[in-house]
Amino acid sequence: MGTVIFVRHGQASFGSADYDQLSALGVRQCEALGEYFAARGRRFDAVMRGTLRRHRQSLQALASRLPGLPEPLEWPGLDEY
Repeated sequence: MGTVIFVRHGQASFGSADYDQLSALGVRQCEALGEYFAARGRRFDAVMRGTLRRHRQSLQALASRLPGLPEPLEWPGLDEY
């Protein structure tokens, strides 16, 4: 049986002029999650993400610690969930 793992984007820059980007803490959160998955040998057959900048940045930070992720599929339906 397959497994679906949902990951919310890292902390955005709440209160700044441009909310749709990760804060420094948000980047660290996503890097830590990538390290967590890597340490457990987790591999993914598919990756989906929304189209917002903070989604792209979250996946980029996670992928920096978890190499070998497949090219993500963009799904606008995930943008505000």
